[in-house]
Amino acid sequence: MIEMNKGTQMMKLKLLLLLIGGSVIMALLQYRYVFHIYFLEQLQLFLAGKEYAREVVLQPGGVIEYISEYCIQFFKFDYVGSVFTTCLLLLIGYMIHLLLIRSREYPSFIFVFECCILLFLLIDLLDMEFRYKGIIGYSFCLAALLVYNRIQNLSFLKRFSFSLFLAFLLFGVAAPFQTLFLIAASCIELKEHGLGKGKSLLPLLIVAVYGYVVNSFLGNGAYRMYVDVSGVCSLRIIPGWTKYAAWVLLPIAILLTPLLERMAVWMKKNGWLIVVQVGLIIGFFAYLFPRYDDNWSLPFKQLHHAVIQEEWEDVLAYCRAHPENDEVISLNYQNLALAEKGILADSLLYFPQKGRAGLFAPWDRTVYAAFAIQKICYYYGDVAFAQKFAFEGNVSSSTKGFPETMKMLVRTNLLQKEYRVAAKYINYLRQTFSYQEWAEKQLSYFSEPEQMEKDEEYTGSFEYQQTGNHFVSSNEWSFLAGSDKENKKLRDFVLCSFLLDKNLNAFLDWFGFYYDNTEMKDIPKVYYEGLMACAPFVPDVLTRYPIPEKIKEDFETYTSIYKGTNNPEERKKWLSLYHVNSYWFYFHYKEIKL
Repeated sequence: MIEMNKGTQMMKLKLLLLLIGGSVIMALLQYRYVFHIYFLEQLQLFLAGKEYAREVVLQPGGVIEYISEYCIQFFKFDYVGSVFTTCLLLLIGYMIHLLLIRSREYPSFIFVFECCILLFLLIDLLDMEFRYKGIIGYSFCLAALLVYNRIQNLSFLKRFSFSLFLAFLLFGVAAPFQTLFLIAASCIELKEHGLGKGKSLLPLLIVAVYGYVVNSFLGNGAYRMYVDVSGVCSLRIIPGWTKYAAWVLLPIAILLTPLLERMAVWMKKNGWLIVVQVGLIIGFFAYLFPRYDDNWSLPFKQLHHAVIQEEWEDVLAYCRAHPENDEVISLNYQNLALAEKGILADSLLYFPQKGRAGLFAPWDRTVYAAFAIQKICYYYGDVAFAQKFAFEGNVSSSTKGFPETMKMLVRTNLLQKEYRVAAKYINYLRQTFSYQEWAEKQLSYFSEPEQMEKDEEYTGSFEYQQTGNHFVSSNEWSFLAGSDKENKKLRDFVLCSFLLDKNLNAFLDWFGFYYDNTEMKDIPKVYYEGLMACAPFVPDVLTRYPIPEKIKEDFETYTSIYKGTNNPEERKKWLSLYHVNSYWFYFHYKEIKL
């Protein structure tokens, strides 16, 4: 009767843990990390054709790659990614629990290993360098271990032969998880049969020999891809310890759970045991998440999602609410939103700025930069550069490309009448679930090019159509801006870039190019402040341009405080009270990001 009551209590506890764990994971993914889930879909291009399936599946580990890509394509829809990932993690937790149950004669109050492994898998999932196939592959490995665990009553030869068969099968469908399987299988042998004159260590020996052979004859790249945990991460990095934690904890859990269960029975104080485990899990959670959840990329992912939807007000609302976020790529999206709203110059210094790079990030060959720069080039009308950076970004994909770079390559090639090249990218997009309709629409422009000019997606792009591509050069934007004085967006981009770069000579030259012999109407305040900053070394600025008296008075006040206060900290404090959004304050106190 007592054991039955304990069993009932344990069932209730498991159900409670399941509900709490599922709710916490779901809440984190849907509200804290929802834009990470959306962004996963942007990092691949899944093609539905048989040729692509054959190409992926026939590679070692290709099955989990194909399954993960198939699932991720639906993550662009609300709640799909969060719900699916939560269910998958809970399934993994349940499979681990089944694997660790030592006996059904008495209830198990040990759950710390299942929860910690799920915690590390969740942290891994939130890392940009970790691929979703790592979660799918882990579940495949657990399924194989559950099968292997059920044949422990067979002879060693049969068990060993079957373990090799399962490892070979996992190599084909879920590499590199055959490594984890063999290590865990060896631990199961030790737990169930003891050392057995060393026979229980044979799976470990197989792992060591296999790893040595692969590394020696195929090289470190093949070793990382097919043996090490690196196979589920970007091969550009060396995985940190959190990537190995879920692998290391599983064999440890298999060996230690029986011992902990015996201790729990001996202690007969399950309440304290539960409290200690919950405390450990909460402690791990509080310590690990702020350090390893890749939260630095979340602002980019959120802004990227808003830019794709052309929700410019959402971009600006986020930037207003998070002025501390001054990463260059985020500033690029912020300033693009200001430009699309037509208020770049008017609102320039009311948002964080770090020099010219905040308008146009330096090209560092990363996915982040490619996504941002191609958008900036396209919206400002530089079709050739948009095509260049879209191509650069696309070739860095581990699949056929990225959805946004692929779409940009279609747009830019259509604008430049490179129909054969555009057709190649359209063919890829026609094989996708989410972009098929868009691709069919672009294909119709081959026979009806006049309809393309009416498409809002291409509005304003035709006037910048160029007869040929340009090589990358420092004067590309100047070339575009100089070709059309009336284009406010380009004009503001050029003038603001010189102001942010604190290049007053270039600003004055280009201001004269745009505004000399004009009526000087609707001049943004920041331009007048820039002119006043030029006045000390170019005095005729005050006579050439009708600068408002209010701007002159503000400049005199700023200058008197700046020169009249000897203490630098005190000077900055007083100037920030009245002139924090002025160009003069930016010039003296804002750091430029090179």
